[in-house]
Amino acid sequence: MIRLSSVLAAVLWLTLPAQAAPDPALIPPVMREWMAAEKGIGSIKVAFQQTRTTPALKEPVSTSGRFWRMADGRFRLELGSPATTILVFDKETVRLKESADAPWQPLKPDDSRVRIWMKFLSGREMDPESLTNNFTLKITQQEKGYTTVAMIPRPLLIKKYLRQLDMQIEPGGRRLLGFRVVQGDGSTLLLNFGPPEKLVGDLAQLFRPQ
Repeated sequence: MIRLSSVLAAVLWLTLPAQAAPDPALIPPVMREWMAAEKGIGSIKVAFQQTRTTPALKEPVSTSGRFWRMADGRFRLELGSPATTILVFDKETVRLKESADAPWQPLKPDDSRVRIWMKFLSGREMDPESLTNNFTLKITQQEKGYTTVAMIPRPLLIKKYLRQLDMQIEPGGRRLLGFRVVQGDGSTLLLNFGPPEKLVGDLAQLFRPQ
């Protein structure tokens, strides 16, 4: 069964508290360009492939997912094909369905199971302060089609559970291609994102529990 928490780990850094004003020079240019592009991207749909490895698994486990993110803050997240885990936010209520047979659960936006996605998918700006205060950022790979930015956690407590995060970004910050989490025990979570699709029209049905 796919757990929402396995994907939430990929954006853990978005909720870390900031300590002081950030130094823009500490954020690689391609990452600054991507963060700026995200602010004006509008309503989109993105498909992704999640691949997990752990010391206990003989083979990687992959599953597909997709999310819809509206410019006004609404979003819908689905994991599995057909979807077995669904998270919906209609600007007023957060609802979670954790398996195909499970009932819909109304949640508070600050519930630990959805808090990270509330910040990531509702379109709230990414926080440069959290990046520069909690991570050392450096470019580890630069190819024609992408640049990889590694984020090494600074706090010792975080390092126990999180070894490294890697973001694979297209030149000019056009879009995020991949996101990898390396945990303290050597487990990895890789998200490969497809190109964003622009959304138009009335999509209200997406944000109703179905």
